[in-house]
Amino acid sequence: MKKLLVCCLLVAAWTFQLWAQEKGWFGFGTAIRGTGLFNPTILSATVDSVEPKSPAADKSIAVGDEIIQVENTDVPGHKASELKPLMQKAVGEPLHLRLKKPNGETYSVTLIAAKRP
Repeated sequence: MKKLLVCCLLVAAWTFQLWAQEKGWFGFGTAIRGTGLFNPTILSATVDSVEPKSPAADKSIAVGDEIIQVENTDVPGHKASELKPLMQKAVGEPLHLRLKKPNGETYSVTLIAAKRP
């Protein structure tokens, strides 16, 4: 019984720590193309907005670039629910992306989550 109580307290403390962390901001928006209604399978994710002076702008991410990998996970073919947690970072945490420019050139960036201005 004592072990169960300790286990529950540890889980509660860990959950609170995750909840208390400030959600990070990267400064870009995406247009998602997918199939399915409630948990779509992603066909493509294209950058449709980039905020000035944001982590995305600092790494030269541009409108029209397609996100092809998030944290070494291919975007096309994955469910939105699988990719969303990979994109959610606390302030100060890194996000690794692989993108493709409209001309077909691919590049990789590491963004550091910032506080939302």
